[in-house]
Amino acid sequence: MNLFFPLVLVIGKMFHIDSDKIKSSFVEMNNDLVRSRDLKVKPSQILLLAPHCLQNNDCPHKITVKIDNCQRCGGCPAKELLELRDYYGINIGMAAGGTLARKYVQEYRPHAIVAIACERDLTSGILDTNPIPVLGVTNERPCGPCFNTGVKMPGVEEAIRFFISEKEYKTAVCSD
Repeated sequence: MNLFFPLVLVIGKMFHIDSDKIKSSFVEMNNDLVRSRDLKVKPSQILLLAPHCLQNNDCPHKITVKIDNCQRCGGCPAKELLELRDYYGINIGMAAGGTLARKYVQEYRPHAIVAIACERDLTSGILDTNPIPVLGVTNERPCGPCFNTGVKMPGVEEAIRFFISEKEYKTAVCSD
């Protein structure tokens, strides 16, 4: 899949197919392939990567470098992402771009990644992190790209739970 993706983009351009549609299909196909494997890891081996554009632009507490600067006011999805981190015991990084996302991957050395981003960033991230399995969750862009974006939290939580074995999940939840 990784080898043919650039070729598919070129062919799509020749036939005037929107590249975002191709990238969205790539993310969906990747997610289906990841889900077809029975891969279970410890929560501490999961990295949740989120784009900085999820943070409300008016927020004075910049959380790109340190997500714990979030005051959890609920004005953006960061509060809920931190709640998922705390509940499941996963790692989280909020990246302003591919370089910072790769830094988080090097720092945490995850066995699985749940990534939130636009189609363009998800496809490049999936390709860059191969062979680490990535479940991609496309962000919502009501204000346009890279500005006050959102995400459907049930999709993020479902992706996290996919990677956690029932035994590990019960251990994490019951220890609260």
